[in-house]
Order: sequence, then C-alpha cells, then structure tokens
Amino acid sequence: MGVAVLALGLCGVPVSLWAQAASPAPEAGAEERPGIGPETGAATGAGDAPADGAQGEADGVGEAAPPAIPAPETLAVETSPAEITPPETVPVPLAEDAYVRARLAEGDRDLPEAARFFGDALANDPAGLSAAQRGYRYAVLAGDKALALNAAKRLDAAGQLTRDGTVLLLVDALERRQWLEMLSRTDRLEAELNLAFLSPYLRSWLSLLRKDKDFIAPQMPTQKQIAALVERYQPEQTLLLALARQDRDGLETALAGVRGGVMFGPEQRALMAAHIDRMGRRDLALAFLVQGVTATAEEASTRLSRARKLYRKRPVTPQYGIAILLNRLAQDLKGQGDGIVAFSIARMASFVDSANEDIRVNLAHAALLARYPDISITEAAKVPATSVDYPDAQMVLARALIAQENFAAAEQVAQGLIAQAGKAPQAEALAGVEIRRGWRLLGDVRAQANDYPGAAEAYQMAMSVGTISVGNEPAENSQEDPSLLLQLGASLEQAGKWDAARPMLERVVELAPDSAMALNHLGYALADRKEDLPRAINLLEKANRISPDEAAYNDSLGWAYYRAGNIGKALPLLQRAVEMEPSHSELNDHLGDVLWAAGRRFEARYAWMAALVALDEDDERTPALRQQLERKRESGPEAQ
Repeated sequence: MGVAVLALGLCGVPVSLWAQAASPAPEAGAEERPGIGPETGAATGAGDAPADGAQGEADGVGEAAPPAIPAPETLAVETSPAEITPPETVPVPLAEDAYVRARLAEGDRDLPEAARFFGDALANDPAGLSAAQRGYRYAVLAGDKALALNAAKRLDAAGQLTRDGTVLLLVDALERRQWLEMLSRTDRLEAELNLAFLSPYLRSWLSLLRKDKDFIAPQMPTQKQIAALVERYQPEQTLLLALARQDRDGLETALAGVRGGVMFGPEQRALMAAHIDRMGRRDLALAFLVQGVTATAEEASTRLSRARKLYRKRPVTPQYGIAILLNRLAQDLKGQGDGIVAFSIARMASFVDSANEDIRVNLAHAALLARYPDISITEAAKVPATSVDYPDAQMVLARALIAQENFAAAEQVAQGLIAQAGKAPQAEALAGVEIRRGWRLLGDVRAQANDYPGAAEAYQMAMSVGTISVGNEPAENSQEDPSLLLQLGASLEQAGKWDAARPMLERVVELAPDSAMALNHLGYALADRKEDLPRAINLLEKANRISPDEAAYNDSLGWAYYRAGNIGKALPLLQRAVEMEPSHSELNDHLGDVLWAAGRRFEARYAWMAALVALDEDDERTPALRQQLERKRESGPEAQ
C-alpha cells in the first residue's frame, strides 16, 4: 500500500463532549455567595495510519498513551461548523449577500473570511440564528473574541448556545472581573453536567480572585463519573493553586502528586520551577525542572538560572491557572472527531492568557489537527526564538507546511532546528535530544516528499545521536527506539533497499510485538515480495486482531492471502477495506486484481476504474500508476 507519516498527538486523550444547546444563562443573584498539565515518524508501508501533522512517537510503538478519560454518559460530540443545522430562518435581504459570502468562505476553509462575513450577516439580521450559529463557531476558531461573544449572547438568549459557549461567557466575565457573574457561569457549567468537572477548580480560583477570607479548596463531586474527570486534573491544579497561594506547607505534597503523571509544557515547567525556587525550595525546583530526564547538576542549575531570568517576575495568577486548565482540556480532546472541539477550547484558553507560549503551541497544533494549516502556521510563527517553546513551535510549523505540501520550507525549518540545537554549549548535553528531534523531523519532511533515500539518511543521523550522553547515561537509546527503527526501516524499504530494511523491521516487531503498525508493515513487505508468506500472514492476522477496523490492515491481510493463492479469504477482506475507504486508489487496485483472479472480470475493471479516478494528480508517481491501471483495464493483471 501507499506511504504515510506515522503520527500521534502531542498528548491527546479523546473524550466525548457536548452536543445539545445549553439553556439561557440564569440571572446573577442579588448578593454574592461563597462558592467556590518526539515527533511523528516517516514512511510506512501498507495500512499505516494517515498523517495528521501531530507530534509524538509512532502510534502503537514506543511509550504507552496516557489512560483514557472515563466520559460521563451525558457527554456527546460537538458538531463542526459545516454540520450545524440551526432552526430554519430566512436572512433578511441586507444580510443575504454577506451570508452567501460567508458560506463560500466556509467552503474554502477560510476561517477569518467566514467569521467576518458571518459577522456582517449577523449585524444586518440580529434575529438570524443561522448566521449566529455559524458565526459563533467561526469567530471562536478565527480568534475574533468580540464577534464570538456577540453571537454567543444572541444564541444564549434564544436557548441555542452550545455547551462550550458557557465557557466563553465565563471567560468574558473573568476578563471583566465580574466575580458574581463568573460564579453564575460556573454554577451553570455544573448544572449542564458536560463540563461540570471544571467547576471545582474554577470555584477555587474564584475564591482567590475574590480574596475570600477562607480559601475554598477544590471539592470532589459525588457523581463517580464526574469525579473521575475531576481527579484527572487534580495533580496539576493542586500544584498551581499551591504556587498561587505561596503555600510552602503544601508544596512538597503537591509536587509528589505530579511526578510522572503530567506532561507539562516547556514554559509551564520553567515558570513553576522558578516559583518553587522563589519559595525557598531550590532542591525541589531543580528536581522538578529536569524531572524525567537524566541531567547533571550543572545542567539542571543552568536551566534553573534561565527559568528564573525568564519567569521569576511572572506570577501564577488565577487567570494563569484557569488558562492552563482549559489548555489541558484541549489537549485531552485531541483526536476526537474532526478536531473542532479541541481547537475551540484551545482558542478559549488563549483568550484567557494570550501571552502563554505553551497555549499558543497547543493552539497551533489543534488547528493543524482540525485541518487548518494556515492558522497553525500563523500561530506557531508567533513564538519567538528566545522562548523555551520555540523548538515545539517549529515542529508544529514544519508539519503545517508539510500539510500544505510546502516541503522546501518545511525542510528549511527542520534544518534550522538542527543548527540551533547544535549551537548549544557542549556542557548542555540535553541539546542532543533536540538535535535528534530535528533529524527526525527532516526525515518526516523528506518521506512526505517521496525522497526516501534522503529520509533514510536523516533517520540514520537521528539514530547516531543516541551516543550523546546526558549525565551518566545515554539521553535515549536511539538504536533500540522502535518508532525510529520503523521510520528508518520503512524509508529504506521504500528506497528499494530491502536487504537493509528487513532486519530493522524485524527488530521493531521484537521490541513492540503488539504494535499493529509494525506488524502490518513487516507483514505487508514480506507478502508483497512473496517472501515467507506463512509468517507474513501470521503477522498480518495479529495486526488485524489488534486493529480490526483499520481499512489498510484489512487490505494488507487480504493481499497476503491473494499472494498465497487463497482468493476465498482474500476477497472479503479487500471488499471490506474498500467499503471503509472507497476513494483509496491502491485498495481499489488490489480489489481489482483479486476480482479478476476470481473470474469476476467486469467488476475488476470497475475497481481499476475507481483506482484511476482516485489517483493523486500531485503525486509524481501518478503517471506510471495510471499507465499500469489502464493496461490492467485492457488486458488484466497478467499484462503487468
């Protein structure tokens, strides 16, 4: 099968979220009442997951994903802008032109233009719920907070505001320092259930904002499913609250709670370390700053000095804590549906703290996963080279450029990362980790550009960085990193160097025996060459047991059966693969071959015609593939 980039979210844990509209906001009471954290792979073989621009190790290879969030039964999936079906309304004449222009921009996936024209339509037709529904979503995604609030308030009055709209109204109350209104919005979130797990922390932050005499600590809800979600955010939020309150007594306990369980952003980790040091616990600050990484005392001290210089004077405020809470939720939502929910919440986090570079990187990544690479590029490019988030921002930028097939610019970004990391002092051996990331990124760029020899060269350079030491141990054993070995082996295979590729692919299966991707790649490569077919079939059968609903894995196993002469087993698998991905050229091509072998030649020609129609006109291999498919339609696969 075709080639794809191995991809995994930065730290995505899917969780379902709201669909139905919320009820209008309750009126605020007459008096206040207390209440109240490495990279994609490269070329793969048949059946590997499609590229999504995400960072991380290869799916199913390397580190295990975080545990899934147990979602309450009340949660449902939010619709994307294109799927919204608002109540039937007819735009007034003055709004019709703007509405049509907005829908055209929507079709072109031009967020700023769509938001602008929906805003014009809403201005000319204040009662138009259709413009308000679409205008709200596009305004949020485009970062037009004023328009988003305008549309949200109109929808709220009509009882049509989606659940995340309550978050936006709360963010607005926070910005205007309207604590009573913020409390009312928090009560509403809790009553609506979908995002009730945020309310214990919102109430605690509000307690600090109001300067309550007695601080209100986060309270665990009685509902088990909501409580499970509250617990997920507890370690990070407890630590942030301790830092905000300068709680020296609770600091050590709070730090113990986050060990190994929270993936902090570079800026957040540095800022928190600076404040821990400021509270007189330099020992804890040093340990926290290099947590999870083997570093010398000198390296840790150097990093802490930089963190103090950058962030010592930047306070841990309630606004910061709430922004981090929303940002963490957005990270957890990555991988759900079309990515619009995660993108929306990430944007709202940026509304709360627009200067936070961790949030900006997450926003850029969420935009990329939602298939808005232009927005991703805009946001990632805002992170300055002096920021601790710059390497991560450049990784996302490169992947957005890959999504736009601007491979030359993406390669330039990767080369820049390698050069920048190489300029670090030799004592900063941790720079080797960044050099390795740069080489892997360069390999990804070249693999996506179908430059497999160049990709293999880059991945080989990434493996060589494994000899750099951090402290008294290797930074990472690159020679035994299964995802990197898979990237290198896949690139060598695609470059026609099967003898060099096979040992690496075999080693990946040894290191990650339950990786469907690794099993599929080796199994397909063997089957396609008619080498060791019994073993190839065993590998592919196991891959399908692990991921039975992956179209490409069904195709690979079906193809292996076909190569072994078992048409009866091959045909249903290939038919199922095409049912799942009817516009995939290679799947249709394989199906045509098997149908022909089964004597169903009329249907085989239709399958090859579907393969022809689905060819990617921008792929340099398309002319040769078209000729092959046309010869098959004329004379069958025997002509090949």
